[in-house]
Amino acid sequence: MLRVIVLLLALPIAELWAQSYPQTATPEDLELKDLDLTTWDCRDKSEGLAKTQDGKERNPQKNRPPVDLAGINIPSLDIAGFLAKVVAYDQKIGAKHRRDLAAEQKEQLITFEKEIVSVTGWLIMAYPSWPPETTNCKSDKIRDWHLEMTSEPVDHAPQIGDPTAAVAEITPRTERTIYRSNIRIQNLAAFVRLPDNKTQATTGGKAHKIRVTGYLLWDDEHNGTYDVGTKVERFTANGYHNPWRLSAWEIHPVLKIEDLGTK
Repeated sequence: MLRVIVLLLALPIAELWAQSYPQTATPEDLELKDLDLTTWDCRDKSEGLAKTQDGKERNPQKNRPPVDLAGINIPSLDIAGFLAKVVAYDQKIGAKHRRDLAAEQKEQLITFEKEIVSVTGWLIMAYPSWPPETTNCKSDKIRDWHLEMTSEPVDHAPQIGDPTAAVAEITPRTERTIYRSNIRIQNLAAFVRLPDNKTQATTGGKAHKIRVTGYLLWDDEHNGTYDVGTKVERFTANGYHNPWRLSAWEIHPVLKIEDLGTK
């Protein structure tokens, strides 16, 4: 019995929720929207429904609003440069989770998370987040969009042995701005993840190189070896590839996306 409990605790939360994911998707579910948050009851709740102290510190960072990027000196990085930058920040922080940080370390993290950077990579896969997150008051309709970017284009969805991705997230608060800049997931991502965790080629059919600009964010909830690594090592019974990300650091929220084409 103890072994079963330990295994369950080791699984990512998303996998434990997988069977509750809606099993059908309309085309509208797999594309950005001109999202109107006027009547959304979570619009002014920067902490969302966070109950823990680390969640109350993390969620406002995820829920930062769009900003005018004009005149800001923004570092431009490739995937390797992004990884080198955040590995150095990990070493300075010296902890795996926000709950383990001393006051001085938290101040340092806040400084790091104020940075806006641009990261260029190939958009291999994109998908709306699941399960519902406290960040968005557990809405099953208004969700973040996950973007998985790699340093080289591939012609298939993630497989064992493939390199893992740098992660960026479009949030409900930034989705309208990005949509109105004529960015469409179906045109840029090679694949989208469906509600049953299968992958589907997009209408564009090829990964585009994109430049994503946004805030650095340390998503320490995804800082274990099940999530972070350099290569995909396994697939779960529910179809998740693990590890799936290069780092717990993300571009989150995404403020701007530029399409750099397929070459």
